[in-house]
Amino acid sequence: MGVRISACQLAVPPGTEDNSQLAARIGKTADWILLSTGVEHRRIADHDDDPIELAAKVAQQVIEEVGPPDLLIYAGAIPRQTLPDSSAHVLGRLGLSGVPGFSVNAACLSFAVAVRSACAVLESDPAVNRVLICCAEFASRGRNFTQPESAALLGDGAAAAILESCDGECGLKHWSMQTFPEGADLTEVRGGGLRHPFTEPSGTEHLFEMDGPALLRFTVPRMRRFLNSFLKDAGLSPQDIDLIVPHQPSGRALEVLELFGFPNSRVVNIIRDYGNCVAASLPMALATAMQEGRINRGDLILLTGTAAGVSLAAGVFQW
Repeated sequence: MGVRISACQLAVPPGTEDNSQLAARIGKTADWILLSTGVEHRRIADHDDDPIELAAKVAQQVIEEVGPPDLLIYAGAIPRQTLPDSSAHVLGRLGLSGVPGFSVNAACLSFAVAVRSACAVLESDPAVNRVLICCAEFASRGRNFTQPESAALLGDGAAAAILESCDGECGLKHWSMQTFPEGADLTEVRGGGLRHPFTEPSGTEHLFEMDGPALLRFTVPRMRRFLNSFLKDAGLSPQDIDLIVPHQPSGRALEVLELFGFPNSRVVNIIRDYGNCVAASLPMALATAMQEGRINRGDLILLTGTAAGVSLAAGVFQW
């Protein structure tokens, strides 16, 4: 038995914010934003929009394409509320009473970790033949406009995918993940938990904060070693990978992949149009690649990226 990704779709709020609209709020020019982040415009949800509604909308699209799931995994970094879990809210919107659901929160790598989890369930539980993974991230609500780079990076979006059992060699062929907690303070939202609960006077604790230059210096050498080791253990070279579907952290971070041996022509890059949509970024990139016909049967697809923590992950999926 194998596992295939039989459907993947993205959805975004209708509102668009381009760099000229944002520039005055952060004290920079539109050209500076594009050069520094690689983002030209981003989607912004209205204040009253509910992320669960957008997640359910895109989930319904893949269900109509493939069929109802036996399990739902909500793979997001930003929950709708503390309790109950976001998966329960999506299941309710979809009318899927009795279907099990839970969340995977690995920050920006949530989708990749959810794929790993879904494959493990599909391979071990005969009662589960189809897994729905979805999330919606409204990252713009946590922007700190005193930090121009991070405020310019973030956008809102959603994605959903269905994985199901199948005959053949398709599936996750190799997986690895590492976390380097010494870099955990380089990307943070400190509030919302017990350390800084929402009952405290609101300050920057509840906003996204990032030291971009330090994060890049910290991550790049570790990511190089990680990917080299990953490919060696998998018995692969960069040339064996047909398409790289990464998390979309920034334009500069995506350009670094070429230094690791992956040409830009084989990297799915949607940062310019959507910005960094946190955990939704990677599945949004996958959905884009599928819609554009960039993935063929038998291709080796590298799902990879970095996340706050600092975590690194990679998985080779045979289509």
